[in-house]
Amino acid sequence: MAKALSLKLDEETYLEAEKIRKRLKLPRNTYIRKAVGHYNALYARKLLEREYRKASGRLGASHLEYLKETEMLEDLPENS
Repeated sequence: MAKALSLKLDEETYLEAEKIRKRLKLPRNTYIRKAVGHYNALYARKLLEREYRKASGRLGASHLEYLKETEMLEDLPENS
């Protein structure tokens, strides 16, 4: 179900959007809907990237700890 909302834009943003929208021959509502959809997809991707970077950092730290532990094991004599 579609939701109605009120939107206020500064003059410059409005005029830029109108210029582009007219060149694309799109209704204002369609143009704004597509713009919001594009913005949502962009930021969803950026948020996912941020989550991946955090997870990668945590895994990287765990991996370094593992490497340190295994290097210590390599220093032990074989007949212990």
